[in-house]
Amino acid sequence: MKIHEPNAELVARHDWTDGLATFSVRPLGWEFPTFVPGQFTNLALPEGEDWDRENGTNIRRAYSIASSPGAETVDFFIRRVDGGALTPKLFELPVGGKLFLEQRCAGHFTLTGATDSEDLVLVGTGTGVAPYRPMLLDESARARFGRTIILYSDRHVRDLGYVEEFRALEDEGFLFLPTITGGEPPEAWTGLRGRVNRFLEPAAYEELTGKPLTPERCQVFLCGNPQMIVDVQEALTPLGFQRHRKRDPGQLHMEKYW
Repeated sequence: MKIHEPNAELVARHDWTDGLATFSVRPLGWEFPTFVPGQFTNLALPEGEDWDRENGTNIRRAYSIASSPGAETVDFFIRRVDGGALTPKLFELPVGGKLFLEQRCAGHFTLTGATDSEDLVLVGTGTGVAPYRPMLLDESARARFGRTIILYSDRHVRDLGYVEEFRALEDEGFLFLPTITGGEPPEAWTGLRGRVNRFLEPAAYEELTGKPLTPERCQVFLCGNPQMIVDVQEALTPLGFQRHRKRDPGQLHMEKYW
């Protein structure tokens, strides 16, 4: 589909760090469709300085939606990729700037395909936590699971977005487990350290959560770094976990970010 002009506006931006931000976008004169938490849509900007109204030559990329259905804005949790085609342009866009927002949502990385279970385990690296935010805020969907556990990793403390929001939501039905992989000094971080893989080892998981990690009681979602997804899948497969497919339901749900 050729894109000839913008149809949305950047109304706010929250910078977590230099090069990591939440972009809040609002449609101009139209209503964003209802979507299922976990789905994605596309953003686009022109390749050059101006919109190509004749040929529609623009740069378009898919991003998970980080806001809830029906919210005032459509939010995206984005890291700038230096040398990338679109993200440097997005970070140059001022509040009030115009961009293109796809009027369609897609993707099957949602809770609708997950079997009711005791533990819903949401594993994310970097901006891979984005699709989990609307899932977490949808209490009716989470009611199908005994507990929701988010295991979320990035290199530095400053790179962990939504930490205070997630911590404020913690209760007996939600456990938030952030971890860092960088060399942060002890006074800067007293929480978990290490890759998420480490805490998905059966003994470590049970020590952290008080319950076993088994395919009979857990549904596991993996989002972010493709290598993390491969590593976790290889580690959990011998335990009886299998990849979820529509015609062959399993316990591992995956969304690779590049």
